[in-house]
Amino acid sequence: MKLRTTKNSIRIRIRKSELTRLRNDSKVQEQINFGSEVVFSFALILDKEVEVLTGSLETNSLVVRIPYDLGLKWIDSNEVGIESMSKVSPTEELTILVEKDFPCLDRPNEDKSDTFWELVPEIEKAC
Repeated sequence: MKLRTTKNSIRIRIRKSELTRLRNDSKVQEQINFGSEVVFSFALILDKEVEVLTGSLETNSLVVRIPYDLGLKWIDSNEVGIESMSKVSPTEELTILVEKDFPCLDRPNEDKSDTFWELVPEIEKAC
């Protein structure tokens, strides 16, 4: 998985094999070891208890929960992503976007075998 953030926005891109794990295990997780026993993790969870895409920070771990039925529908479709926006203060929203990972066409040495080539618009494939 790839994690990108900007002001009050979280974007997670997920590869094909990770999407399969998410479907089978209802969870997929990445960890980043900073040394000195500091580990940051981020996870996607298919959750029958939530009604909307939600995010939370729990002791060095970002957890994004996807409503179970919505997640299965998304996994089994050609839909690229799912998104939610929620109020976190009177003046700010948190945006969460989870999307299938496309190949980076400008990185010729990167392994693209586990990405969603079939969802790349035809015009971009020709570049």
